[in-house]
Order: sequence, then structure tokens, then C-alpha cells
Amino acid sequence: MSNKSLLNKFLSFSVGSWITFLIGIISTPIITRMFSPVQFGIYSQFELYSSLVMIILVFGIDQAFVRFFYAEKEENRKLLLLRCVKIPAIINILLIILAIIFREYVSKFIFGSYNLIFLIIIIVHVSFLLINRFALLVVRMQQKSKTYSLLIVMNKVFYLFMIFIAGYYLKDNYMALVLALLFSNVAVTIMAIICEREYWNIFNIKDGEMNLQTDTKEILVYGAPLVITAAIHYIFQSADRIAIQSFWGAEELGIYSSAAKVVALLTILQGCFTTFWVPVAFERYEKNPEDVEFFEKASLIVTIAMFFCTIGLILFRDIIILFLGSEYRTAAYIIPFLSFMPIMYTVSETTVLGINFKKKQRKHIYISVVSCVVNIIGNFILVPKLGAVGAGISTGLSYIVFFSIRTYIGLRYYKVNYHLKRFYIMTFALCIYTFYATFFKFGYLYILLGILELLLLYILYRKYINALINMCRDLYKKKIKR
Repeated sequence: MSNKSLLNKFLSFSVGSWITFLIGIISTPIITRMFSPVQFGIYSQFELYSSLVMIILVFGIDQAFVRFFYAEKEENRKLLLLRCVKIPAIINILLIILAIIFREYVSKFIFGSYNLIFLIIIIVHVSFLLINRFALLVVRMQQKSKTYSLLIVMNKVFYLFMIFIAGYYLKDNYMALVLALLFSNVAVTIMAIICEREYWNIFNIKDGEMNLQTDTKEILVYGAPLVITAAIHYIFQSADRIAIQSFWGAEELGIYSSAAKVVALLTILQGCFTTFWVPVAFERYEKNPEDVEFFEKASLIVTIAMFFCTIGLILFRDIIILFLGSEYRTAAYIIPFLSFMPIMYTVSETTVLGINFKKKQRKHIYISVVSCVVNIIGNFILVPKLGAVGAGISTGLSYIVFFSIRTYIGLRYYKVNYHLKRFYIMTFALCIYTFYATFFKFGYLYILLGILELLLLYILYRKYINALINMCRDLYKKKIKR
């Protein structure tokens, strides 16, 4: 696959994410004005609990499905899907039974009071979230970019539609956000299954199971360590919100969550790249494991793109915050360090490949443990004094640690030149800018530092930026001629 065809495929895959990005820019200020920080904070807790249940349900099987998808013949991939889904489905049924038995305790723990309807909502939501995970993976792994983009856009459209409907009746109530999330999840899951209905046909499955190279034991062995990793990573990602809730309460958590929503505009780009990258990387490795230059170029492109977008976000953060509403103004000082999260995670997806290619899943546990400990310590020290700002600093720095360990271990199993000296120079320079942006207001020096960051990015990656510009120009000319 040539660089141009690879870029073309990436752009094709990213259409939905860019449309979602634009929708997010328009909708985020509307949503923050509809709901107070307190209600936003409670909704954030609902998302956290849903994520925790999903870790238990999926049991790492989704990543096993990704890893073995291209190892199986095309005609056997449906059987691989059904075998992978079967295990989480059984776990889900068991958890539903337990939730019903201990319904009062579970409801009070999540919502603060006993409400059977609310409990049913979260059971349905998580159940469909499980199916949604695999339904979208099927589309992703087949690299059906147009279908995937459509599903991503429709998910956002359904979500916004329901927020306006539910918000009209429930007003400033977190349940409007919860119902919107549930409706969009169910609708997109059904659409994804219809699009790939042949994969979800359960008939005559037993006749073909023996043709699978991957057995249930291999799936479990691959996925099981990832459960521990996911659980630790959940604590790593949740430590900031838990600390804020414990020391400052729901209102501060809501402000922090609004800052995270702004940074989520960058995580859309992160998700866009990851969605495209995972199937492409595994397919390339299965066909030609010696082609390290391919992975080097991919890492450089995503590094340049993420640094450029992050500097832009920090530079214009005060303008973006103006649209959120007066209650969320302090979120501006949380955004800078929080922006390290999408950079470090996205770039590390290109540098961690050695662990995944060589099936060294246990290494992910060590990575998550170290990153998690750093984040917990950072939150324990900074949040009591600085509140949400301290949580942002701790999260940003811990993600730099996360990237570093991921890259170091990944290189032990698969040697690629990731140009790490350039990367760390740029990271150090960005740290200086984020420290200034965290504690000082917008002004001439603020703008000057942002411009210097962009200049340094160009100096460090000039050769690759020029090549990328030329590639995009050639691709654009070819599109025009067509």
C-alpha cells in the first residue's frame, strides 16, 4: 500500500470523525448552557460506572477479536466474532442477575437513591454498549470506512436529538444526558448489526467452528491479562474524577468534565486515527513484518498532527471557553495539561506495536500500574490544593509517563526509529507552554509562546511536514481531476 493510498484511506475513515468534530464544536457550548456543572458532574459519574462494568463484561475479548481477525480466513471471521461475543454475553447475563438481586444497593450506589427505572436504564445501556463494541469492530476490521463514518456521525446526531427532546421535558437534569446516551447507543448498535447482518447470523455456526485456527482457550489467554490492564487503566483514567469528587464535590467535577469535553475535540482525532490504524497495522504486520519504515512514517505523521492540533487548542482555549457559559470559565486553566492525554495516547498507539504484535499482553499491566500510581500520587498531592486544575496537571504528566513506558517496552520487541529525541524536545517545550497557560491569563506573551511552539514544531519536523504537504497537495489535485 503506497503512502498516498494509505493517506486516502485514512481521510476516508476520518470523514465521520471530522463531521463529529464540527458537530461537537457547535453542540458543546449548547449542552453546557443547558446543564449546570452539578448535573454534568453526576452524568460524568454515570459514564465512569458504565465504563467499569464494560471492563468486566468484555474481559479483553474485544482485543482478542482484533488480534486474531486477520489470522483467520475471511470465511471464518464470522465464526470468530460469534465465539468472542459468546463469553461476554454469558458474563453480562450473570451480572444482570446480580444487579436484580441487589437492585436497591446498586441503584443507591450509582444514582444516590433507589429507582428501579434508572437501574433498568443502566442495564439496557451497558448490554447494548457490549454489542455495540463488537458491532463497530466488525466494520472497523473490514476497513469499511464509509459505513463506519456514517455510524459515528449518526451516533452524534441521535445523541444531540435526544438531548434536546429529553432536556425540554426534564430541564436541568442529568437523566436527560443519560437517556440521550442510551438512545444513541441502541440506535447505532441496531444500524451496525443491520449493515453487517451476515456476520451476526447465528445459524449453522457449529458446522464451521472446527475450521477456526483460534480456539476459545487462546482467546481467553490473550484477553485475560487485558482485563487486569483495563481495570488498572480505568483507575488511571478515573483517579482525577474520583479525587475531585472526594475533595471538592460534583460542581468542581462538572467544571473538570466540561474541560474534558473541550479536550475531547482532540480525542475525536485520536479515535479517528486509532480506528483506522489498528486494522491497518495488524494487516501490514501479518503480510510484511519487516516493513518497519511504514510504521516509522505513520508515527511521524500522527506526531506532527497531534502536536499541531494541541498547540492550536491551547492557543485558542479562551475563545472556545467563552461559548461554554460563565459557570464554566475556570475550565480554561484545566485544558492545557489535559491536552497531553490525546497526544500521548495517540502517538503511543504507533510505538506500542511490539507488545501487541508479539502477544506480550502482560506488559500492558506493568505500564498501567506505573502510570496509575503516578496519577494517584499526583492527584493526592495536587487536587486538595488546586482542585480541578491540579487534576489536569497530574493527568497530563502521568500520560507522558504512560507514553514513555509504552514506547520503551514496545521497542524491546519491535525496533522502529520513532525519532524520540525530536519528540521529547517538543514535549518539553510544550510542558513549558502548558505551565504558563495553566497559571497565567491570555495576553501577548501567551500568544508569542504559542507561535514559538508552532515554529519549533516546524523546525524539528520540517522535512516530514513538507513531504506531508506535498502528499496532500498531490492527492487533492488527483481528486480535482476526477
